[in-house]
Parts: sequence; structure tokens; C-alpha cells
Amino acid sequence: KEYRKDLEEGTKGKGMTVFEDTPDLIRVKNAAQILNERQYKKDLETEIKGKGMDIGPDTPEIRRAKKASEIASMKEYKKDLENEIKGKGMEVGTDTLDIQRAKKASEIVSQKEYKKDLKTEIIGKGMQVGPYTPEIQRVKRASEIASQKMYKDEAEKMLCNYSAVPDTPEMERIRSTQKNISSV
Repeated sequence: KEYRKDLEEGTKGKGMTVFEDTPDLIRVKNAAQILNERQYKKDLETEIKGKGMDIGPDTPEIRRAKKASEIASMKEYKKDLENEIKGKGMEVGTDTLDIQRAKKASEIVSQKEYKKDLKTEIIGKGMQVGPYTPEIQRVKRASEIASQKMYKDEAEKMLCNYSAVPDTPEMERIRSTQKNISSV
């Protein structure tokens, strides 16, 4: 490139013509390029492969490149999925009717299995299940007692906060009026 540049600058302005690429010149260039490629391949075989280096499909670099290609392919697939399917109004997700129906069916089957197990494992073995078992009645009674105790405690606290108001003359007049009405 340097030589050609010098040739163009040095000779063009001095009346000399620059040689165009003749067929012979093109053929020579192609032959030189092929020779260089052959030399490169020969050097590759003697310098790299001859010294025990691996050039093949199992090298870490090639595996990494394949993995990167697979990841890029998956990204493209997901992008196409979003553009082609979701973009055209089709639903792809967990809220489709088929998926909801399948979930509901699974829940129903699970409930049936639970009830079946309840009947065979608990009731079938003579255990009581219901609101009238002694244990449940005892817990209810304890809860009621605790509730009554809390109510009484709150009432006592409230009584401490209030004091009796002394009778005013107006209050005495109202009471006597009520007695008179009551006696009549």
C-alpha cells in the first residue's frame, strides 16, 4: 500500500501513466493470496497442531461460542413469540381459560382426596370429628370463661374511673316528682 501510494504521488504529476490492473496482474495477485493461505495452513499444522494443541469441536472457545449461539437463539425465539403470538392478541400465560380450568380441577381433586382420607383415616377408625367432641367443647367453655373474666375486669376498671355525683336539689325534685307520679 505504501509503495502504491508513493507511485501514485511521485509519478502521476510527472507525466507517467499508472498501470491499471491488467489480467496478468490480477492473476499474479490471486496466486500470491492462495500461496499465503497455503503457507498459513501449513504453519498452523506444524506450529500449533504439532505441538499438541487442540483445534476441534471440543475446545472451550468453541463450546463457549456454541453456548452463546444457543442463548441468542433462545432470545430470538422469545422475541418472536412475543411479536408473533402475543402481539396478535393470543394469550400465552397463566390466566388462560384452559389453565384456570386445569387449576380448578386440580383443587377439586385435592379436596376429594382430603375428604376421602378424612373418612378412611379418622372417622373410619372411630374418632369423632365435629363440634360436639369433648375436646372442642372444653376449649369453647374455656374461651367463654376467659371472655367473662375479661369483661368483669374491664367493668371493675371502669367503675374505678367513675365516682358518684352528689344529689343536687334539682335531682331530688325530679325523684320526688317521679314518686308522686308513680303513686298516682
